[in-house]
Formats: sequence, C-alpha cells, structure tokens
Amino acid sequence: METVKVEGRIMKPNLFVEATERGIKQLSLARRGIARFQKIDAQQNALIRRWKRVAARELEAYFIGSLQEFSTPCDLSNLPPFTRNVLRLAAKIPYGEVKSYRWIAEQLGKPKATRAVGNALARNPVPIIIPCHRVVRSDGTIGGFALGSRWKRRLLRLEKITAESSRSRGP
Repeated sequence: METVKVEGRIMKPNLFVEATERGIKQLSLARRGIARFQKIDAQQNALIRRWKRVAARELEAYFIGSLQEFSTPCDLSNLPPFTRNVLRLAAKIPYGEVKSYRWIAEQLGKPKATRAVGNALARNPVPIIIPCHRVVRSDGTIGGFALGSRWKRRLLRLEKITAESSRSRGP
C-alpha cells in the first residue's frame, strides 16, 4: 500500500482482509508481522481471491484520495438483521459527508434506537469499506469507531470533514 500524506500526517495502514465467496467478510488493522493483505492462497476459490484483490486495489485508491465509493461487495450474512440494516444505511452516506446516529435510527423507523445504532456500527466487520466513520453524534462530535477514535479522525480528515463542518450538516 502506498504512503498517503494527509494534512501533515502519514497514513500507511497495515490491513488484513478476509473474504468469502459473497464478498469481504472482515477488514482489520494488522498487528506486528502480519502481511498487509492476507496472502492469496492458490488453493482458495477464484472468487475469494478476486474479492481480496479488488478490496486491496480499492483501499489503496481510497487512501491516496482517488476513490470515493467502494464497489467491493461485503458478506454481512453472519450479522443480526438490525446490524445489517444499520450498515446498509451507513454504506449509503456519501464521501465527504456525515450523518448522525440519530439520523440512522430515524431512517430505520426507530428514533430512540441511537445507542443500538452505535452498538451496531461498533460491530462493523468491514470499516472503511462500509464507512461507519461518517457517522457522528448529533452535536457533531465524532463518537466511537470500530478501529478507534484516532483512525476515525484520520479518515474524516482524509475526506476533508472537520468537526465544525459535521456540526453544520444537521442530523
């Protein structure tokens, strides 16, 4: 993955990608000694290999600022229906924009479920691809993130979203 300079900071994430025949199943930060992208085993199904290659290519493009929308399919089949519904809505939030936890709850017809929305987003197995970092608190503060608040801030800066601009965008 290429090194990306974002507002004076270097973003060179080590990412681990796990896939099924349905799409990307998990995306996580790699720990010491783990390859940036899981080695593509010749024994793996061709479709699994394809999803990993597409994800790797798209993530690299995202981090250099040349991709704003992912086409890589995600396999959310092992998640509860509520979580899948929350993630589907988060996936529709455009690059460079944010929505609140309350907005997602209202879209689901459950306006009092903001905490449940936050919990569902915390379980996002494919952060960045499903951009849960674009969901903030109603007051514009960033809230939590599956990869940690430091990464959420970095991703929002990459997309040129500041806390001030997120406060002015409404629910």
